[in-house]
Amino acid sequence: MKQIVRFILKFGFWSGLSLYFKFRTGRVEHVKLPNLRHSFSLRKNTSDIPTFYKVFFYNEYDIDVFKKPKVIVDGGSNIGLFAIKMKNEYPDSKVICIEPDLENFNLTKKNLSSYNNVFVENCGLWNKDAKLKVYDKFNLGKWGMVVEEVSNEGDVSAICLKSLLQKYSIDYIDVLKLDIETSEKILFSKNYEEWLPRVKTIIIELHDWVEEGCAKPFFEAINKSFKKYSYLVKGENTIIANNDLA
Repeated sequence: MKQIVRFILKFGFWSGLSLYFKFRTGRVEHVKLPNLRHSFSLRKNTSDIPTFYKVFFYNEYDIDVFKKPKVIVDGGSNIGLFAIKMKNEYPDSKVICIEPDLENFNLTKKNLSSYNNVFVENCGLWNKDAKLKVYDKFNLGKWGMVVEEVSNEGDVSAICLKSLLQKYSIDYIDVLKLDIETSEKILFSKNYEEWLPRVKTIIIELHDWVEEGCAKPFFEAINKSFKKYSYLVKGENTIIANNDLA
């Protein structure tokens, strides 16, 4: 009963009731929220369900520092729910999704196919262009896919953010969201000075609870790259606003 009430309070009576029974029965291949322009798909009995709750139920990405972002990069887009939220709140923005796992990538493309000015890359973020293997290293499911560099032919290509900026002719990233499952340890270990000063806001989930040493290179890079910044934590996310670009 409490869960029904929560859905109704969140999404209105009829939409909330319909959504509650969809999630209760696992019929989540077609989900339409009243405040979104288009429906999206989830995979039942997977990490897609807690991801939905994180983004649309508990509002972990409702962050006040956004000021009409023009360019949003979603690093570790999973199935595209953060990107969907951003495109509905900022429809004129350019959104670039980065997702290394092929199944997640295909669902991201499907979920965002009705939105304009959205680009989806099947690759992993790294500190250089390289080849990566993708696998469920820590048995966390589809929201915990890890990439590691390999010397021979890998599953996907890696791309550094400098290359991404060049590919899309981007001067600044207004919002860089990173949920890259321990890869932040590599991403911020070197070559960050080529792109990090051009980022206005970073939203990152740090994964020291999975692998030791993920947060340290991130904070070292921030302190070396930004003279002034604001810091806050919301849910699992650490948010850094680059006040040098305010």
